[in-house]
Amino acid sequence: MVHKIDTIKHHKIISDFRLLSGLTVSIEDCAYLTKAFQEYGVEDYYISNYEGNSYLTRYVDYFIDSIPCWEYKKQYLIPLIFRDTPDTQKMFHDTYRWEAFFLLLDWYLKYNPEKVIIRCKKNKQQVIDTAFLVFRLWEICDGAAFPIANLNNLSEFEQWNQIFHLIDTGKSFRRTKEFDATRVEDLTQLEIVIAIIKLKYQALLQKQGYQI
Repeated sequence: MVHKIDTIKHHKIISDFRLLSGLTVSIEDCAYLTKAFQEYGVEDYYISNYEGNSYLTRYVDYFIDSIPCWEYKKQYLIPLIFRDTPDTQKMFHDTYRWEAFFLLLDWYLKYNPEKVIIRCKKNKQQVIDTAFLVFRLWEICDGAAFPIANLNNLSEFEQWNQIFHLIDTGKSFRRTKEFDATRVEDLTQLEIVIAIIKLKYQALLQKQGYQI
């Protein structure tokens, strides 16, 4: 992603009669990113409204007006609305993170869709909880990448995960079960985590001039 993307404030989030704000991107940048991410399944972009609750407001009901969104694989709407946090800024500074975003999104849609689909009113397409996925990427890339890179086998990972609970095993926001190596959902999630960590270190090596 050569084009520099600057986040901008979005002040049209209404929750409990309070006006909240988040970060978004301009329409021009949304159009640019739509083309850049077509290979991952982004098909078009819209300006849309929706009403629901998500990680954006810590699961408090809200209405959001006039937000740029991607149409994803004909079924989903990905609103480009983010929490005003450092992990959001990293999405636009670290080029590998959007590829990682779509890897993680596809895993959730297959194995735990309730976690990433916002319960919205009056929306034909299912709306994705973008802020939650950005948070999960922060957990993986910034919290877990280094320690996992130094683990030698699955047994060591299981011991580490019992302490840090990286693998998302619950239907609610909390992780409600331990990692289970016999469950397809847990193993495939671990595969995605490792793939994302590989993307991070490949990007670091490329920045240092190594050929990947």
